[in-house]
Amino acid sequence: MSETQILPERLQQFVTQLEAVIGQDEAQIVEQGSALLRDLIAQDDWLPPQAAVPHPQFYRQYLLYRDPAARFSIVSFVWGPGQSTPIHDHTVWGLIGLLRGAEISHDFRRTADGTLERHGEPQRLETGTVVAVSPTLGDIHQVYNAYSDRVSVGIHVYGADIGAVDRSVYTLDGQVKPFRSGYTPQIPYRSYQRVRAELLAGREIALLDVREEDPHAQAHPLFAANFPYGRIEIDAYTKLPRRDVPIVVLDDGEGLALPSALRLHQLGYTDVAVLEGGVSGWRDAGGELFRDVNVPSKSFGELVEHERHTPSLSAPEVKALIDKGENIVILDARRYDEYQTMSIPGSISVPGAELALRARELAPDPSTRIIVNCAGRTRSIIGTQSLINAGVPNPVSALRNGTIGWTLAEQQLEHGQSRSYPPASDANRQTAARDARVLADRAGVLRLDRSQLAALHQDRTRSNYFFDVRSPGEYGDGRLPYFRSAPGGQLVQETEQFAPVRGARIVLADSDGVRANLTAHWLRQMNHEVYVVDGLEAEDFSVSGAWKDELPPQPQVDEISVDTLARWLEDAPQQTAVLDFTSGVNYQKRHIPGAWFALRSQLSAALAQLPEGVQRYVLTCGSSLLARYVVADLRTLTKLPIVVLSGGTAAWAAAGKPVESGATRLASPLIDRYRRPYEGTDNRAEAMQAYLDWEFGLVAQLGRDGTHGFRVV
Repeated sequence: MSETQILPERLQQFVTQLEAVIGQDEAQIVEQGSALLRDLIAQDDWLPPQAAVPHPQFYRQYLLYRDPAARFSIVSFVWGPGQSTPIHDHTVWGLIGLLRGAEISHDFRRTADGTLERHGEPQRLETGTVVAVSPTLGDIHQVYNAYSDRVSVGIHVYGADIGAVDRSVYTLDGQVKPFRSGYTPQIPYRSYQRVRAELLAGREIALLDVREEDPHAQAHPLFAANFPYGRIEIDAYTKLPRRDVPIVVLDDGEGLALPSALRLHQLGYTDVAVLEGGVSGWRDAGGELFRDVNVPSKSFGELVEHERHTPSLSAPEVKALIDKGENIVILDARRYDEYQTMSIPGSISVPGAELALRARELAPDPSTRIIVNCAGRTRSIIGTQSLINAGVPNPVSALRNGTIGWTLAEQQLEHGQSRSYPPASDANRQTAARDARVLADRAGVLRLDRSQLAALHQDRTRSNYFFDVRSPGEYGDGRLPYFRSAPGGQLVQETEQFAPVRGARIVLADSDGVRANLTAHWLRQMNHEVYVVDGLEAEDFSVSGAWKDELPPQPQVDEISVDTLARWLEDAPQQTAVLDFTSGVNYQKRHIPGAWFALRSQLSAALAQLPEGVQRYVLTCGSSLLARYVVADLRTLTKLPIVVLSGGTAAWAAAGKPVESGATRLASPLIDRYRRPYEGTDNRAEAMQAYLDWEFGLVAQLGRDGTHGFRVV
């Protein structure tokens, strides 16, 4: 809060009275200022709520007022349950008043050998109490929240701009480190009404659900993209390309929204807010909540079927056609890895955006019936309607309810298949490109040439996403500068994960004029501002090497080698706790023997699950990239040594060290990924049917929500 900001009336009165005291000697300031502060905290109805929000792991210091001449400053000091400061000094006079809760202060003094010792008895400050500190009165202390189950809030007044004062922190053995406390930004709150108005106006906004994916999937606003707290540094710069884009973060009371907002602020984002009341506040204000993941795309797919009456066949009907040897071809629109896990007998893998390009090769006879399937409904509906919209002469139908419907009909699936599409002939490619361009133009897709693309890329006033919608294999062979891989079918299926900023610009490219235009015509109907780059030649796709996300600077951490960790685990395994921050799926595939799966979002609870006797922590993940960012969080919770395994679990495995599999040691629950009812081969029939029933109700939910802006052409 700056000195020009309007202050709460009670705080403004305190500032005015204190200004009359400043300028006297320190003893008079302390005496008269203490009386004024005691009056201020006697009433608890004036502190802005954003200046009283705790962090789940460490204390917060919010600036309430800073004197223009830096003669004094006023802060709120917010303690979460059980939190404490390091041993520290102030170097200026200070007044400490307890507005809520209680705190315990331990004073320290230096001994002749330079070490520190406790001085006097601990002092407990209750609500309404005011005490003073200064270099003349005693200035070195350590402070704790007196409560382990509630928040405490103090109002501190210091004789300088305390956030800019050079101060020191100490250890008992006499070590001294300089520090400046700075201030915690006061993250504002955004109401449901304001967020809804932004969505309806089509202005850029990123609504980010920072919980893990499973709780996100239980209930969230329509356009809330899952953006877990534990991966903020990994995902932010790629998925939120404009640093001043309006961002609203939310949780459902887990205490993750504020830390996430603060972290985004530290990463350079300047317009970050927290959703007022979180998920529950959205619901209580009249907002619609949705289940599952990728809901904008799935609800759009249901709307397409509702509006266009997309033809479909039931699983028994398709099985009968197969058994009779009818003239059909079944095209699986999912990712290739999903197809390999389970597939309809005889089907061919043709992921979403490839359908219009490849269908004529796979069904050259116009009388051949094309049947498009996915795991559930969305991709088969969109795939079927894509072929119909593109003017493919064959009869086309969706497999109603996909592999779920097939399984519920008690029909057998295939596993481990590798059938895929052939290359497209020049004639079929040209026909498909012409038809896709007509569709894109009809939907209102915008066009760019090379020079316009370069200008748009330099435009920092908007959020711009650049996607190459070709297959991953083609992308790996050569790509355009600054274009990420986003195969068209998956981009339509998971739009909010690829491009979480609603209202952003999306630019698509391919090498044939089919897949980009077809994908764009769907995205435009989903109310995205979307462009296709025209006139690209093969030589334009010349960038080699894997895409690398832009990342913030990696923290400096202490590292150990694979051999060192192996020796520690062999000599004294109970003393070393290996914490693995990879995904739950990857942890179950392989991990270092004895390693514990842990979520950064539940770090404190994870430590409580570890056995006694731990003397050091070793952090890892696949490459140890994410583990590096977790170190700072862990340091707020423990004084034990923390090191990172150099190269992560991948380096451990590459060195030929043994690995385990399975959910052997879970310090955190496996909630980082939602179990989709349409994936895998062991889903319960009740769960699959419930998922289908939910999808059938999405069109009605869209109507109640009213923010989508979808239109089907």
